[in-house]
Amino acid sequence: MRVISGSVGGRSLTVPKKVRPTTDRVRESVFNILASRFSLTDIDVLDLFAGTGALGIEALSRGVHSAVFVEANPDAQKIIRANLKTTKLLHRGRILRAYALKGIGILEGQGLRFGGVFLDPPYEEGWVDKTLRRLARSSILRTGAWVVVEHARHEAGAESYGPLVLTDSRRYGTTGVSFYLHEGWETE
Repeated sequence: MRVISGSVGGRSLTVPKKVRPTTDRVRESVFNILASRFSLTDIDVLDLFAGTGALGIEALSRGVHSAVFVEANPDAQKIIRANLKTTKLLHRGRILRAYALKGIGILEGQGLRFGGVFLDPPYEEGWVDKTLRRLARSSILRTGAWVVVEHARHEAGAESYGPLVLTDSRRYGTTGVSFYLHEGWETE
């Protein structure tokens, strides 16, 4: 696996055996879609269920300001840290050791706000719906923030979760990718 594009494009990333990373093809498609709709520069992103950190690292390579990687598995955290060091992006990334839902609460408590979220939970365990519901109630998303959800083909979320509205969905073999937009309710 490698970083597809940007300042560290082409650099290889370490992938442990027990992690299902987002494939290069899916990552490239996701970032092409995001780049056609949003500016990726100077926003902060959240990588939930971060695994190898590939999605957040790709975003950093393409110009986002910073990324927070939420991952509960200590071995995966070591891989994320190694991948950030290899790409020389460690100074722009932060690893939070927590399960996704608890991590959202911790970040709320710290007053952090994000312009984008990558959500890549284990397939077919109910995390897509639970996490989108939690994000919709959270104060960590800015109005206009996007949420990209990778899921099993038949495990897509609902059309909306309060201010989070489904704007697009794609299929790549057995993988589905859904794009949500946070439409609302805040004063900045």
